[in-house]
Amino acid sequence: MVGAMKDYVMDRGGDPGQQRAIEAGMIGAVAQWCECLHGTNPLRSALRILTDSIGAEAIVLSRYARAGETPTRVLVHDRARSGCRIPLQQSFAELLLDGYLDKAKPGSTWYGSMRDEELPAAAAMLLARRQLNELVVIPLEVSDRAIDTIELHFTDKLRHYQQAVLTILADTLSRTWSNRARGLFTEALLKSAAAQAAPAVGSPILSADNPARLSRAEYRVCLLLSHGQSPDQMRGELGISESTLRTHLSNLYAKTGARNLAELTFQLVSDLPFELTRRHAGRLA
Repeated sequence: MVGAMKDYVMDRGGDPGQQRAIEAGMIGAVAQWCECLHGTNPLRSALRILTDSIGAEAIVLSRYARAGETPTRVLVHDRARSGCRIPLQQSFAELLLDGYLDKAKPGSTWYGSMRDEELPAAAAMLLARRQLNELVVIPLEVSDRAIDTIELHFTDKLRHYQQAVLTILADTLSRTWSNRARGLFTEALLKSAAAQAAPAVGSPILSADNPARLSRAEYRVCLLLSHGQSPDQMRGELGISESTLRTHLSNLYAKTGARNLAELTFQLVSDLPFELTRRHAGRLA
């Protein structure tokens, strides 16, 4: 794999430093991927390493069931997930390949920038808000029961060396995926669901993970407070009474460990992990 990649990059004008970076990153990534496919390491670890080595922002491993009633199942590694208001939670492979999803050759590469028609407005808007400007889909396996794909999202236009990596990598990922341990993907999904059910204590209070387990009303109060609104302004914006606002604030103090409005405001605007701000609540000047 590395030898073919080296020739491809040099033919496209790649420099030796670029070549060494590709080799070092992808050898480790492919090795980790193969280990994970045999159950040695968590599959999510391989997704993270693939994302980092190729310079992607996010990667989505998806299974599309042939039976239309079964929802698509996805495993996502998103670099910005913990502090992002718009985390990736879905696959875009079917939208990109359109009617070719079940006909695409495993190991081929499909680029969003080469699609004749634009993606549906809702999908295009989500990607634009995340500033994800390129999408690459690699079909891994097409069987009678399901279609497995892996997709990578990038913030910038792909360089030649990244295209070279993807061209060679796509075939490797597909071939090794066909030899994976049975039940691997399902097991990874179950572990991911269990992890998401637990509070994400490493995230800021207002992150999508909602580590403080705020209610919708409490979240709205925190959002307005983080934007500098006073209690009177918040009551007017939310259309609630003074006693209702006091109840919300009392609940927020209990959940965050803040002793007063100033400490709560600091936790909201500091963007620090929830556990760290809660641990230091009460020590603020």
